[in-house]
Amino acid sequence: MKEFKGIWLPKEVIKNTNLNDKEKMIYAMILSLSKNQECTVTNAYISKIFNITTIQVSRVINSLKKKGFIKVNLIYKQNSKEIQKRVIIPINIDANTYKQISSRPVNIDVKDILNNNKIYDNKKWKYKSERDYSNFNWNSLYAN
Repeated sequence: MKEFKGIWLPKEVIKNTNLNDKEKMIYAMILSLSKNQECTVTNAYISKIFNITTIQVSRVINSLKKKGFIKVNLIYKQNSKEIQKRVIIPINIDANTYKQISSRPVNIDVKDILNNNKIYDNKKWKYKSERDYSNFNWNSLYAN
C-alpha cells in the first residue's frame, strides 16, 4: 500500500450529489491510494485517518459499492472462510485523471506561442498569432 500523504477531491467527486461528505472523502482516499487500479486499505486505517468508527467505514464502503463507485474483491485464506485481503478497485478511476489532448510536450507549445509561431497539429492550425497593432492607439489604455 502506498503511503497516505493526503487527498485531493476531483471536481467530479465534489459536484456529485449522490455522495455524502464521508463518502466523498473516503472515495477520494481510495482514489489516491489506488496503485495499479486497486487499493488494499483496511477499515481500521481509514477509521484512524478520519476519526470515525470501523462500522461507519464499513457502511460507507458498502454504500460506495452499491452506488457503483468501487468494486470490492475479497481474497480468502486457503481452506478457510477467513478474509486474507480486501481489494478495492475504483470503477470511476478517471475521476482524478485528465487526458492529455496534445501529443506535443507543453513546454514546446508554450515556446511556440511566446515566439508567435504557428503550431501545426492534426492537419489543422491550432494557434495562429498574426496580429497587426500598427493602427492601435496605445494611449487609449491609460486614464488621462
